[in-house]
Amino acid sequence: MIFGIAFVLFSCNSDKKKSSDLSDKQTSEKSSKKANAKTYDCLIEFDNKYDELITKEELASIYPFDVDQVHEKVSNRSYGEYMLSWPSDRPDMTMEVSGMTMDLPDRNTMGVAVLNFESEKSDLESIRNTFDMGYKELSEEELQKIEKNLENASKEVKESGLKMMESRKKMKSEFVEGIGSSAWYKWNDKHGGELAVLAGRAKFDVRLKISDDAFENKEYAMKIASLILAKCD
Repeated sequence: MIFGIAFVLFSCNSDKKKSSDLSDKQTSEKSSKKANAKTYDCLIEFDNKYDELITKEELASIYPFDVDQVHEKVSNRSYGEYMLSWPSDRPDMTMEVSGMTMDLPDRNTMGVAVLNFESEKSDLESIRNTFDMGYKELSEEELQKIEKNLENASKEVKESGLKMMESRKKMKSEFVEGIGSSAWYKWNDKHGGELAVLAGRAKFDVRLKISDDAFENKEYAMKIASLILAKCD
């Protein structure tokens, strides 16, 4: 359902020549070279096997932690995750849960989530363009095209699409060069960093919070993503 909405929103808006600025054009060109160079087909072997896509030992090789204090959360299913968490030295965070405000531990977290694969019916360039449209800054022309797409969509898709676009307008992501076919990073002070990675037809998110430093978290997210992608070497 989520991808269906994204397809309606972005599938007709991938013309690189009409990007909002030169930076977007350069981003697409860099992504194109990487997408055409490698397909990363081996990642299909890890479908619904998140704790094999990246293991606790592999994560510890990137960022050492006390294995005795680590809690593992594994959800080996469609749009699942494999996440590790352990105590940090950061103060508790004030969060709203079910309408109630409470202080909760700001734990360190690290892992991978939502591995999924695009259909072979779509070519790699179209997949990459649609992926990038979900994260880059959109021009007024692109926003108008998306609104036009929604006008012709079903009521359910239209309502969900409008909500998604409101969220999308507030989201700020940074293009990350050198990771897979394309990759984008965003930071949230409470939840940490998320690196969205496209590798051929495969997509997955690296999620982590090991400090309050957005840049440091991005560097470690890139290392985790690179380790996963190296499985296809």
